Order: sequence, then C-alpha cells, then structure tokens
Amino acid sequence: MANFYNDYQDRKNCNNIGGDGASCSIDPSTYALEELLLNEIKQIAFYVTKLADFNLQNENIMQKAIRALSVILINTAFRMDDYKNLLYNLEIDKLEVREKYLECAKENRIKYELVENAIKLPEKATLTNLLRAGEALVVEKRNSYEPKKLSLIELITFFAKTTSINIEKLSHLGFKNPEWNFQILKFLNLTNISSKKTEKLKQSICDFSKISFDIWKKLTETLEKTYGKRIENNINFEIKEGKSILVSGSDLDELDKLLEAVEGEDINIYTNSSLFSAFCYPHFLKYKNLIGHFGDENAEIDFTNFKGVIFTTQNFLQKVDYLRHGTIYTTKIIAPEKMIRVTDYDFKPLIENALKTTGFAKEDVQKSKEVTLKYNIQDIDNIIEGANGKEIYVIVGSYNKEEILKKFEGKTLIKLDSPVEIQLLIHILNKTNCTNLVLVLTHCTPNTINILLSTLFSNPVKIYFAKCPNYLINPHIIAALTEEFDVEMI
Repeated sequence: MANFYNDYQDRKNCNNIGGDGASCSIDPSTYALEELLLNEIKQIAFYVTKLADFNLQNENIMQKAIRALSVILINTAFRMDDYKNLLYNLEIDKLEVREKYLECAKENRIKYELVENAIKLPEKATLTNLLRAGEALVVEKRNSYEPKKLSLIELITFFAKTTSINIEKLSHLGFKNPEWNFQILKFLNLTNISSKKTEKLKQSICDFSKISFDIWKKLTETLEKTYGKRIENNINFEIKEGKSILVSGSDLDELDKLLEAVEGEDINIYTNSSLFSAFCYPHFLKYKNLIGHFGDENAEIDFTNFKGVIFTTQNFLQKVDYLRHGTIYTTKIIAPEKMIRVTDYDFKPLIENALKTTGFAKEDVQKSKEVTLKYNIQDIDNIIEGANGKEIYVIVGSYNKEEILKKFEGKTLIKLDSPVEIQLLIHILNKTNCTNLVLVLTHCTPNTINILLSTLFSNPVKIYFAKCPNYLINPHIIAALTEEFDVEMI
C-alpha cells in the first residue's frame, strides 16, 4: 500500500526546535491562540482535580472540556467566531468549577490553591487582544521550563488532546465514561505544576499510556458492536463517472450519516484519509453510493484533484489553508475559514451542491487495482508461536515499505499494512511477551503518535517511528520521544 497513506514525508521540513518549538509546526499566531484556548481547559482541569478531593464531579463540564481539548488547530485561517464562542464558554465553565472549589475549601477550612500563571481573558475579544494574551502564555511557558521538561509538557498536552479525540468518537457512538474524562483532565493538570520533576512526568506518561490503551480497546469494540465484526476486505481505488462527494477525516459515524442522507441520489461517495476503514465493517458495505477510496492522504493534492464536493469530518487533521474554498463542508468544532458549516448533520445543502457540480467525466474514469486490508489473526498467532521467544518486529503501515523491510531483513516480521492498525496491535500486545516485541511505526500523524504513546506501558524492546513534518507535530514532542523514551526515528 505504498503511497496510500502519504505522511507528507517528501515535504520540506524545518528542523529548529529552539524557542517555543512551535514556529515550524504551525503559524505563530495560531499557536498563541491555541495556547489561550488550552489555558482555559488547563484551569478547568486544575479545579476539576481539586474538586475530586471533596468527592465532587461536574460531568457536564468535564465532557465539554474534553470536547474542547480534542480541538487541534492546524490551519492558520480558521473561523474566529467559532474560536471565540468556544473560548468564552469555557471561561464560564471555568468560573463555575472554580467557585465550587473555593466554596468547598472554605466550608472545610482548607487553604485554597489557584492555578499557576493563569491569566484572565480579555474583556474585549478583538483578535489583537487575544493574540497578546496567547503570546504572553507562550513566553511564560518558555521561561518556566528548561528544554527537557518543556518537551515533556508538550508531549503530555498532545497525548491528552489526541486521547480526547478517541473519547469524542466514543461519545458519538453512544458510549460515555466520566471516569476516563476525569483521568484525562487529571493528566493534563500535570502541565499546571511547574515543580513536577522530570522523572515523575515520565512515569505519569507511562501510567496514562495504559488508560489510553484501554480507551483504544473500547473504541475498537464499540465500532464492531455498532458496524459489525470487522472483516478482511478489498479497498477499491476506481474512479467512476458521475457526481461525487469526498469524505475526509476519521469519524465513521459522520460518514454513516452522510451515506444515509444520499441514499437514492445519483452521487458517488469516496473515502479519504483514514476513513478507508469503513470498508472493513459489514454495515458500510450495504451502501450502494459508497464507491471506493480516493487519494493518498495528502489534502493539498487530493482536494485539488477531486472533482466534486468535499466533506471533512469533525476530527479531520490536515492543513488546508491554501486549497480551494467554497465547495468544502465541515463539522469541525473550529472550522477552517470559508468552509461551509454542516449544522446538526443537515446534509441537504451539501447534496444539492454535489448534484449541481459536473463531477468526474468519462475521460476521468480509472480502473485501479484493489488493495486488500488484511485481518488474519491466525496468521499473526502462527508467527508469534513460531518465534520461540525471539524478537518479533511489528511493522505498522507501509510508507517506504521496501526500505523498511530491507532494514529489518532476516528478522521475524509481522506486517500490518494500515498505519492506524490499532485493533491488530492490541491483539499482538495481549498475545505476546512484550520483552521480545519491537514496534516499527512507518507513518507520522497525530493518530499514529497517540498509538505509539498508548503502547509505552507495555515496555517493548524498542520503538521505531517515522520522521515527522514539523508543521504538523511540534518538534518538542519528537524531542521528548527520542530523548526520554528512546524512540528511534527512521
């Protein structure tokens, strides 16, 4: 499946991790605004953790904080109205849990504590005022931590955010677990405590790794419960003549809702990004409109080449600032600028637009080979049993496949072609003695880094990971992985 899940490895990277470590990964203004948003969530996390000492929880506010934490700002141009609405609603929630904590502390005659380095939001929510507040937080964070600890703080934040995405997906599928919400916020609260020692932070990351792993397990179980037991199936790359919609992101429930909405319409639906997984669940095979998969997970190329309307789901995590606008719809909490909002899953405007577009013409039709997404647990069990305690190398994903296989030539290999193959990885971790397991993750995305982090608790022999584009992943996160957890970049 070479080039199917292109991680932008061929793009130009910058390698500077000085300063705040963010200038290479996202626009500095975007980074400042994300820090301001994060500051509100961190304050909520602090007071939620304090309230737990009094056996009190506010499940509603915790759920809203998790939803906000799942937002990852990648694009430099996004809707400021969306941003301000989320930010100032979080302020209301923060004041509520803060006052409740102060009330409890007073009633119990306990000296109260407040968040370190917290700032008030500007009364006038102009872009200039918000940027100044966010930039002050960035400078404060840079000055508060030496580089090694700052890298761990960034890693904790990233781990909490990407785990919140999985919690959001579970919530969309009807499953909620307030205790997991609390554990994520408690973990994030570590970034509020500047006195925390580096070794304690590392241990906390490993401890949280098991929680994240359990969340992954629940997500895979819930997907099978909702969409049927996963099967081995072919992914079709054929392009058909006709009206078309491309669905990009990772939210199967939103793809499902769109497919329901287009039933009976003469529109071909193509998946993009990690939504290829839809073809592994029997539920989605019933939809006649679902044609196949389009593109190589490079939005700049895929969106430009696609002839039709594009829909990005809530957890779409690619940079689209300089792509065409006006025919892209989204359910993202903070939408990229000029994308068209889908509200309450009302797909009628999107469908009407798709029917008006030309779509793919006869000359665009392509007969492409089918790629099999394998799911043979017995084959994996046979390899594990035949290893007789020798090291087993699990290759996850297929970027630079020939080069990777050559590097580990002669080793006992388990090859998982999908870069987000968490379900089989869970099976392998449960089946093997991890003291003889080597993990090789060949793609770098927020999702795959979360998978890597979620395996730390198992203490594998070694972890290899793909080189990451700095504009997508903060270089401090990579520094923490390589320097503190002995992850080797390949």
